Amino acid sequence: MDPTKPVDRELAVLQWQRLHDLYIGLGHEVELIDPEPGLPDMVYAANGTTVVDGSVLLLRYALPERNGDE
Repeated sequence: MDPTKPVDRELAVLQWQRLHDLYIGLGHEVELIDPEPGLPDMVYAANGTTVVDGSVLLLRYALPERNGDE
């Protein structure tokens, strides 16, 4: 992410809402968490934890600036 590049906030919110509604419509449970200061990448859907047959699959990021997202 390049924070110096402009963002179309209205479009981003619309895209997020469509994705959220799609997951709900497909029967998935969606849990929302409060944002944390200094962790701007928490907005991505990929920042989820997956549970398979009772086992939790955790993420590990390659970039150190993403460590707080884990």
